[in-house]
Amino acid sequence: MNRMKKTTVVTISALLVLGLFIAVAPAGATGGEPTVVPGNPTCADLGYDFGFKPQPEPPPSGTYPFPNDPYNSVTIDTDGTALYTYFDWSSPTLGIDAVIVKGGDAANVYAYDPESFGDTGLHSPEKNGNIPDVSHIEFCYDYEVDVEKDAETSFTRTYEWDITKSVVPDTWHLFAGDSGTSRYTVAVEKTGFTDSDWAVSGNIYVANNTPFKATITSVSDEISGFGAAAVDCGVAFPYELPSGGTLTCSYSASLSDGSNRTNTATVETSGTVGGGEGTAGVVFGAPTTEVNKEINVTDSNAGSWGPVSGTTSWTYEKTFTEAGTYGNVATIVETGQSDNAEVTVNVYSMNVSKDADTSFNRYWTWSIDKRADQSELTLAAGQPFLVNYWVTVDASYGDNDFAVSGDISVHNPAPMAATINGVEDVLPGATNLSVNCGDVAFPYTLPAGQTLQCSYSADLPDASNRTNTAKAKLQNYTYDYQLNATPAGETEFAGTAEVAFGATPDDEIDECIDVSDTNVGFLGTVCAADAPKTFEYSLWVGPYDACGTYEVANTASFVTNDNGNTGSDNWTVHVTVPCAGCTLTQGYWKTHSSHGPAPYDDTWDLRDGGDALFLGTGKSYYEILWTVPKGGNAYIILAHQYIAAELNKLNGAYVPPEVQSAMDEAEELLIKYEEKLSIPKKGADREWAIELYELLDDYNNGYIGPGHCSE
Repeated sequence: MNRMKKTTVVTISALLVLGLFIAVAPAGATGGEPTVVPGNPTCADLGYDFGFKPQPEPPPSGTYPFPNDPYNSVTIDTDGTALYTYFDWSSPTLGIDAVIVKGGDAANVYAYDPESFGDTGLHSPEKNGNIPDVSHIEFCYDYEVDVEKDAETSFTRTYEWDITKSVVPDTWHLFAGDSGTSRYTVAVEKTGFTDSDWAVSGNIYVANNTPFKATITSVSDEISGFGAAAVDCGVAFPYELPSGGTLTCSYSASLSDGSNRTNTATVETSGTVGGGEGTAGVVFGAPTTEVNKEINVTDSNAGSWGPVSGTTSWTYEKTFTEAGTYGNVATIVETGQSDNAEVTVNVYSMNVSKDADTSFNRYWTWSIDKRADQSELTLAAGQPFLVNYWVTVDASYGDNDFAVSGDISVHNPAPMAATINGVEDVLPGATNLSVNCGDVAFPYTLPAGQTLQCSYSADLPDASNRTNTAKAKLQNYTYDYQLNATPAGETEFAGTAEVAFGATPDDEIDECIDVSDTNVGFLGTVCAADAPKTFEYSLWVGPYDACGTYEVANTASFVTNDNGNTGSDNWTVHVTVPCAGCTLTQGYWKTHSSHGPAPYDDTWDLRDGGDALFLGTGKSYYEILWTVPKGGNAYIILAHQYIAAELNKLNGAYVPPEVQSAMDEAEELLIKYEEKLSIPKKGADREWAIELYELLDDYNNGYIGPGHCSE
C-alpha cells in the first residue's frame, strides 16, 4: 500500500549541512543507506509529527502498540537476545517514515521514502570498526488515510461474419404440370472481429486507521495516458471520516483503446491525518462482452439454423411448379446480413385453338288456304253479287343434315420440345366424330415454337348451340436439380370454339312454289322469303233468272320447285234464289242504279235507271236516295224506305198486305208534302211518318216479308 505524508520531513542532507552528523556506511539494513546523526536525535528533531520509543530500552522482541492508537503496532525482532546489535521490525498497518537507532554517541537514521512497513538488519552507527549495541529505538511516523482501489476492465468484442446463398439451377423452363426442384446452399463464415467500448470501473476504499478523525477535502482518480475518471463518493467535501471509519467511492471511465495503464486514486486531506494514494493496474484480458460470437440463420424457405460459432453451410431443396420470380433470403439474425438466391420459373402452356364451320339443309313444307267472304248467298232473280276470294300460301321449314368441321392447332410456345400423347375433340351429341392429324404418330415430339395441325368433322342431331373442345395431352415430368427427368402424369390443354348455326342454310329444298286457281288460272310464284303470301281477287256470282239453288266452286293449288310436292284447297259458295223473291235495303238500291257505283240492277229499268221523277218532288229517284236527311228530316227518311220497298216489289219480292198498306199510306203522306220535301217536326203526320218508316225498314231488311237478299 502506498502512503502520502501530510508534511514534508526535514531532510537528512540539511542536517549534514549543519554538521550535526557524519555519514557511516550501512551495515546490511534493507531500508537503504542510513544517515549517521551525532548525539541523541529525536523524531521531533527530524521534523516528523510523531515519534514512538518502545519500552524498555532497548526493547526486546515483541509487538508494541503505538501510543493511544488502537489500530496500529510495530513488531521488533532481536533474534531473542536482550542486548543486541541488529534487529528487524515490521508495522503491517502503519507506514513508518524513519527509524532512529541509537548506540554509542550517535544514531543511525533510516529514512523511508516512500514509507516502509518493515525492514531488516538495522543497527547503530559503526564506531572504530565496531557496532555498538543498540541503546534505544524510535519510530518516526505520521498518520495518513489508507487508500486502496481495484480496477475492473471491460470491452466488447464484435465478431464479423459473411453469408452467401446460391441455388442450382436458378432458372426453370417448365410446362404446366411439370415440376422442377432446385438445391439451395447457405454458407456463413466468421471473418474476424472488432473490439470496442473499452472501459474501466471500480471502487476506491478510504480507511481511517488512525486515532484521529480525517478531514477529506477531495478524492480523485487518474488513469495514465487518459486522464481523470469520474468519481462518486456519495458525500459532500470536506468530509470528516471518523477514526476507524471507511469511505467507499466508485469511479468509471470510457477508454479509447485497450492499452495497459496505471490507475491512481488520490485522497487529499487537511488536518492531522494526511491523504494517500492507491494504485491499480488497468489491464485488459479477455473481452467481457462478446457480440455475435454465435449466430443463428433464418431462411425464408427453410426455416432456421443455429446457433453456430464458426464457418458452416447448409443445403436444402425446393420444388417449383408455378411461374414467377422467387426471391429467397437467408439472414444472419444477429447482424441482419443477408443474401438472396433468386429462382426464375417460366411455365408454358400448350396453345390449343380451333374453329368450327357448321352446315345444314333446310326443307320447306307449304300450306295453302282458300277462302272467300261469302259461303251462303240469298239472291233475288237477276241480282249479281261480287264475292271476294283470298288464296294464302305459307311455308314452314325443318332443318336437317347438321354437321360441323374445322381445324385444330396445337402450338408449342416454349423454348423446349413438348411430348404430345394425343389430340382429341369433344362435342356433345356428335356422331361420326373423327380427328385427323395426318401422318403423326403419338406420342409425338413437338419442337419448340412449332405447331401441330389437325382437322376434325362430326354429324350433329340438331342446331343447338354447343361448345366444341379440342384437347392436347402433354406428357409431364419432374426434374431434380441436376435436370434428371422422371415421367409424372399428363396435363390436358384445351381450346374451344362455339358451334353455332346461323340462320342461312347451306341448301334449301322446295323453297319456292307456283300457285294457280281454277277461277283465274296462274296466280304467281312464291318463295319462302315472301311467305306468307296472299293472292286476292273478286268474282261475280249471278245473276240468276230462275229461282232455285246454285253452287259456285273453285280450287287453289300449288306445286313445289324441287320435289314437285303439291297441295290444294277449295271454296264453294252456295246460292239460293227464292221463288218468293227477297228484299234489299235502300243502301243496295242507292248504289246499283245506272249511276253506280255498284253493278247495275236492271230492276231500275222500270224507273228509267233511277232518273225517273219521284212523285211531284221535281227530283229523280236517284237524287232522293242520295239526299241526306238533315236534322232528322222525316220526309227524306220515309222516302228512302218507300223507294226501296217499291223497287223490291218491282224485283218480284213478295209484299205482305200490311207492307202494301204501309206503302199506300206512305205514298199519300209523301204526296202531301212533296213540294216542301219536309214533314212538320211536330204533329201527327211526323209521328205517322216515323211509324211507316219503321215498318218499311223492317220489310226492306227482311225482318218481315220474304226475307233479305245477300248484299
